[in-house]
Amino acid sequence: MTELRRNIPVAEIAQYLPHRPPMVWIDEVLYFSDKAGECRVTLQADGHYMGADGLRATSCLEFIAQAYGFISVCHHLFVLNPHSKPLSKAFLASIKEAQLPSPEVLKKISPGDELRIAIDGIRALGPITMFTGHVRRGASLICEAQLKAFREYQA
Repeated sequence: MTELRRNIPVAEIAQYLPHRPPMVWIDEVLYFSDKAGECRVTLQADGHYMGADGLRATSCLEFIAQAYGFISVCHHLFVLNPHSKPLSKAFLASIKEAQLPSPEVLKKISPGDELRIAIDGIRALGPITMFTGHVRRGASLICEAQLKAFREYQA
């Protein structure tokens, strides 16, 4: 597995993403490969991932899902021939073994904090893709989960 291009601002790939602001929660793809990658987000006080008490625990699952999608787009654009086949749409199919952050952990997370979202173990089985995601603040693990996405291939 060769690590590929680093530091791709999401704005550079925005035209290929299904999300539009304010629902684009990832700021940058830090690196990607065919089986893994990492993204970064700097939390904003007015981000839709925030609730009345700060970062919502379930927002971590959306960070993981978006990171996978954005890493997949980068792999498609910068490794595969983007003209060989159209990008597929992916939908979250299941969440397994999710370890969401506790209220005590969430209280320590504030606007301005940087989160890193790592994706690894990407395995495609036909239209189903499985992967694991980890959300970290510094060295501290905030959330982890195994997700499955269903890919709808375009004809």
